[in-house]
Amino acid sequence: MIKVGTKLSRQLDLSREFAALKEKRRRLRRELAKLVVDREELLHTVKPNLEASYYTAIGREQHRLFTVRNEVLRTRRQIELIRAALNRGEEPDLKRIEKRLDEEMRQWIEELQELGQRIRWAEYREQLPVLSASEARELKQLYRKLVRKLHPDFNEAFPENFRYLWERVNTAYRNGDLEELQTLALLLSKEEAVLPEPSTMEQLAADVERLTEGIEKILKQIGVIQEQFPFNVRDKLADRDWVEAQRNIVAKQLDEMEQHRLTYRSILAKLGSGDSYFIH
Repeated sequence: MIKVGTKLSRQLDLSREFAALKEKRRRLRRELAKLVVDREELLHTVKPNLEASYYTAIGREQHRLFTVRNEVLRTRRQIELIRAALNRGEEPDLKRIEKRLDEEMRQWIEELQELGQRIRWAEYREQLPVLSASEARELKQLYRKLVRKLHPDFNEAFPENFRYLWERVNTAYRNGDLEELQTLALLLSKEEAVLPEPSTMEQLAADVERLTEGIEKILKQIGVIQEQFPFNVRDKLADRDWVEAQRNIVAKQLDEMEQHRLTYRSILAKLGSGDSYFIH
């Protein structure tokens, strides 16, 4: 009887431990789903909104500054190359100089083009219809529900068609497409992928470990995201005095660049007329 009682007691202990581990797994799955949604919201809702606010508030002035800066850098370098040719007693090959300038200025030109694209995107985003509070809440709830069904950290063994659906879910959420997300939720309610639940302590423990690692990974990602632009100016964007101060700084830099532009244009014009000037 003692042996039977001891065996039964051990079985009960194992059963309780299994149940506790299963409950822990359930809580971790829920926490991971929440963090995935939080991360996606930061990246695809909060971040774009902050970027739009920044580029519409300050970006246009920066674009004008960078445009003039690029012209100043190009003109100065053009003068240097022309002077170098003259000092060698050669006739400046203007076509060759222009080609070299295009190559040397490529990075600056690309940065200016990228800034222009961001500003146009910010202006476009401001014109997009905004979801109501109830629609935004439903969008987030649906996404969280679909995360639990389709996210790779939950369902490593999902078939390829479900991975495709996961991509569609992400695209719909990032675009704020509530109708598409509703359609996908309805589709998945009819086409459930049946995956086996962990049936042993070892399987449960492995699942718990994987979920814990996934949570730690996403927490680190969220921490890094919040330290980067535009989150590092999030509070400042709400401060009108700070925004105005930034505009004034850019305006002052722009005035200085305009003076440089006039100076170098004058030097270049004189070089073209045959005069000789050294650049310092």
